[in-house]
Amino acid sequence: MSLSFSFSTSDNLENMLIGLNMPSAKHLSRSLPVLNLNFETLIKDLDEGYGIVINSNADPTLAPRGMTSVTIIPQANYYDYPERGTKEYTKWEGEMAEALIWKAENSIPNLSKHIIVQDATTPKTLERYISMPEGALYSFEQSVGVKRPYFKTPIKGSYLVGASTFPGGGIEAAVISGIICANDICNWKTKAS
Repeated sequence: MSLSFSFSTSDNLENMLIGLNMPSAKHLSRSLPVLNLNFETLIKDLDEGYGIVINSNADPTLAPRGMTSVTIIPQANYYDYPERGTKEYTKWEGEMAEALIWKAENSIPNLSKHIIVQDATTPKTLERYISMPEGALYSFEQSVGVKRPYFKTPIKGSYLVGASTFPGGGIEAAVISGIICANDICNWKTKAS
């Protein structure tokens, strides 16, 4: 018996996580296009494939009182990066961080003067720490035409759950895949509304 799947990976992203020694950054984004109604949490389309999320505006517990948590998220190509652990990679990661902060200062003036902690991740970082091939943030390609493996396998007692299975990538979908599987294993029936 052979189980084999052929899928394209999802998009790759870099992440620049930043802690700022300044109060909520809500006031910094008032003149920018934002989503999420009046929460002013996501600043999008500042540049091709680039966005800023002000995490502590969505959830104040993501930063200590009087501080702000920000994530800068540009698209990335896994194959543009040198191998992790090399001098070239360390240099690239530092240059990437500087470039992202410089870009973000167009939206959050003087950002660099308020940084108290920062951490940059690349697709190579994600590949290493979450074991996703090519650092694919959402595992397989996120499109309607992609049919992910269902939780049941031909092997009795063997199940598949998580971001790489039905219904898809992301925290909510991974949790849903586990719930679907648990419901089936336990023969639980859902009540129709």
